[in-house]
Amino acid sequence: MINTRRSKRLAAIAVGLALVTAACGGDDGEGEAEGTEAATEEATGGDDTATAEIATEEATATEEAEPTATATEPTEDTGAAEGAGGGTLIWAHEQEPPDLHLDDPENNLSITSWVRQSMWEGLYGVTASTEFFPELLAEEAVIADNGDGTFTGSFVLREGLTWSDGDALDADDVKYTYDMIMAADGTDEEGNPNYIYLLGDRTGYDTITDFTVVSPTEFTITWSAFFAGYPALFSEVHPSHVFPADPAEAAAASNEALREWSVDGTVIPSSGPLVFDSWERGVQMNLARNDSYHGSVSPDVQNTGVAFVDGVQINFVTDTDAQINALLAGEAQIVMTQPQLAFEQLAASEDFTVAASAGPVYEHWGFNLNNPHLSDVAVREALALALDKGEVMEGLYAPLFGDLLPAGGLGNTYWMSNQGPYVDHQGEAGYGAGDVDGAKAALEAAGYTLGDSGIYEHPERGPLSLRVGTTGGNRLREIQQQLLQAKFGEAGIEIVIDNVEGSAYFGEQPFAGDSILCANSGGAEGNCNLWDIAQFAWVGGPWPGSNSAAFRTGSGNNAYGYANPEFDAKADECDATVDNDARADCYNELDQYVTTLNIDPNGLVVLPLTQKPSFYGYTSQLSQAAVSPDANSAGPLVNVVDYQFAS
Repeated sequence: MINTRRSKRLAAIAVGLALVTAACGGDDGEGEAEGTEAATEEATGGDDTATAEIATEEATATEEAEPTATATEPTEDTGAAEGAGGGTLIWAHEQEPPDLHLDDPENNLSITSWVRQSMWEGLYGVTASTEFFPELLAEEAVIADNGDGTFTGSFVLREGLTWSDGDALDADDVKYTYDMIMAADGTDEEGNPNYIYLLGDRTGYDTITDFTVVSPTEFTITWSAFFAGYPALFSEVHPSHVFPADPAEAAAASNEALREWSVDGTVIPSSGPLVFDSWERGVQMNLARNDSYHGSVSPDVQNTGVAFVDGVQINFVTDTDAQINALLAGEAQIVMTQPQLAFEQLAASEDFTVAASAGPVYEHWGFNLNNPHLSDVAVREALALALDKGEVMEGLYAPLFGDLLPAGGLGNTYWMSNQGPYVDHQGEAGYGAGDVDGAKAALEAAGYTLGDSGIYEHPERGPLSLRVGTTGGNRLREIQQQLLQAKFGEAGIEIVIDNVEGSAYFGEQPFAGDSILCANSGGAEGNCNLWDIAQFAWVGGPWPGSNSAAFRTGSGNNAYGYANPEFDAKADECDATVDNDARADCYNELDQYVTTLNIDPNGLVVLPLTQKPSFYGYTSQLSQAAVSPDANSAGPLVNVVDYQFAS
């Protein structure tokens, strides 16, 4: 049964996990992420640096817009990399953000994060291997144990950092960003938070007890306890010279300015390789080269100076076929978007190179624990047993990504399969292998009997029929639902596909206000019947701890309704664990709370399916392409300095 409903409003998911990330050996899955779409592409657990968000990126494959790209001829020859300098790089993308305020309740799409990361840099950046590297910093921060439970980090900025308008970027800008985050409290006239990170929490910022500027390039930060996510803090540093001096006033001004990336009609200065230029709504956004750029120090780049290209034009092309045609016709040079089956055509073209990386985005099915059937852990375990991840991988992901991903799917939400600490906890529990007989046995032990229709029934809850929803129009996701629907049907579980066309599914169902109210109240308030199972992805980054926001009791990012004080305490313990190996083990323990019944007999909240790389690639018009980390605080433009047209 498939029911696709057209939404009355195309609102982005109204949730953002403002997370913080720290380096703890390896990359994360949003730990990370995101974690869209501060986003969902969804979201993976965490991501980032300083208050990175779990993002959810919604795929909207509607069929209206035609490609507007026009190929731009490269200009003068630089003699580098057998390519040509100049030219406008064109990116065909299906999603257009409503504004550039990443933490606006109406906007936490990954595209917003990707655009902003090309204009504002942070203390730490994220590599293609989803690890932190010092970006604005000259070297790794030195974290000292003060012997009284507190820890102090000493930070040194690179020399010669500048904003695109010529002003120096210094330690005062970092302190100003902190003051703005912490001072801008309260609500506006409509009752909404008036601080910059509208939907994010302040984890990692709220335990800072001292922030001291030592010199223009040096500062220290003291925390009341060790915080593993410190590299995730200050993933963006704000220019203090263009906003009001008072932190609270600055936050209010920023909430308006960030939407259109303009202060009193003047473009907000950049610290990254691109500056905002113009935006023709519904058609394209234009970013220009920052000729004052101080250079990238990412280990992924070859060019450490200003960008080769003159700028980037993002064409908003909602139809997948139109994106493909634009690339094949030379009207666009890059694409980075959610994978679609139609992209197999590009993958097979000799004029197109697929350069996707595994990344920290994970696709999953998440359960509404306040649903009468799903509140029974035996039903959740039956779903986990009947699930056949290998079938999904072979049919949908291998044709696009080859052997980039494990054939058996993903079995962890804190660590991704390409990270050292990764353990397939669901596989070890026997989940995800298509065990139909085991699923039936679990249901029968819970009082379900097989009805004449082939669907199990419960004497009190009735037929075992569950709705699953996601963004309608995304054929890969829709076929994924159908594959799982068929397998669950074999186990006597009816799955009704109930998608919402466009990008409104998340805001209308799992993350609707009444749904979150239900989740946070244990079912006592709100509306607990808006959804049963949600299929989406958490987008993250290098710090696994940020993923905890999706499962903490009472979190605005926890739509599942999971509530366990022991999990919450363990999450705090993990984040405060100094030793990298011990911390990695701790996050693996957290994962078992929500993906198995090993620790919590009422756990098993989600079924991770696979890492879900963005489909990234480029045409032969480029002699050199950029490495594009697939994380919430990275993306296709973070290393834009390397893109270069062929001569």
